[in-house]
Amino acid sequence: MKRKLLLFTAVFLMLLTLLPACDAQNAGSLKSITRPYIAQYECIEAKFGEENYLEKFDYIKLTLKDKENMEICYKLKNGERTIVKSKYDFDVESKRLTADVGILGYKFKQSTIIENGKFTISKSIGGKQLVMKFKAS
Repeated sequence: MKRKLLLFTAVFLMLLTLLPACDAQNAGSLKSITRPYIAQYECIEAKFGEENYLEKFDYIKLTLKDKENMEICYKLKNGERTIVKSKYDFDVESKRLTADVGILGYKFKQSTIIENGKFTISKSIGGKQLVMKFKAS
């Protein structure tokens, strides 16, 4: 049960982080002109309350595959790699990304805004604050 809760929390947290970013590395390419936010994003910091939550994972990555499909890929320490596929919408003018993810029978929807290829998600869960920081890799 504890492992399921940890996995559930990890996927839920990843859902909250679904944001695209403009990346200077892609400047000049067709992708950067049309959909610069389609990229891979890596979690660089995750805290749940006072706990360094990122220590529990080898990695947490979010990849926007095309204009509507995304994947959340993570690997718990001493665990197997897990991939969760989902859909998202992105408003270019407002830089707002809205994503839906289903995991363990629950569906979550989160909307957020990104600036300079970085974003931070902050959400209260069970009386503790979850803070996750991502950046384009």
